[in-house]
Amino acid sequence: MGSVKYWEDLAHAPVHRFGPVVFGSALLDQLLDLMGEKHPVHDSDDFARGTDRRRRIVPGGFIHSITSGWVVQHGSPAAIVGLRRLSWDFVRPLYPDTPFWFTTATDRAEEIDDRIGLVETTRRVFDENDRTYAIGRMSVVVQRHAAQRTTTAVERVQ
Repeated sequence: MGSVKYWEDLAHAPVHRFGPVVFGSALLDQLLDLMGEKHPVHDSDDFARGTDRRRRIVPGGFIHSITSGWVVQHGSPAAIVGLRRLSWDFVRPLYPDTPFWFTTATDRAEEIDDRIGLVETTRRVFDENDRTYAIGRMSVVVQRHAAQRTTTAVERVQ
C-alpha cells in the first residue's frame, strides 16, 4: 500500500480505475451473517427472483464499502478527517460472483483553511460492457500536508 494521500494529492488527482473485482457468494454470506443484513432480496435467490432479479443481490451499503477499500484493498489511504455528504444511486443490481470495475474521480476541491480542505468525488461501478451499476458521490474533509500547512502559516505571518 502506498503512502497516505492528503488534500493536495486528491485535489487535482486523475481518474483512478480499479478492477476487475469480484464480490463472491461466500463473502456475501459471511458479511450478511456478520452484519445482520438479512433482507431476503440479499439472502434468498428464490425471493430475489420473485422481485424480477435473476438471483440475490449485493446490498448497496456493501458496494460503498467494497469500493472504499474495506473488502478490496486498493490505492493509498487518504487522510480523511470528516464525512460531509455521501449518496448513492443504484442503477441496476449487482450480483455476487460478477466481475466489475469502478472509477474514482475528483469533481471539486477547495481549501477550508491551512489545515484541511474539502474534496468532492464521484465513484462509478460498471461491468466489462461499461454498463453502470451504481454511482456514488462523496464530500469529505481531508487533512492537508504538514509542509503545506507550515508554508501557508509562515506566509500569513509575513
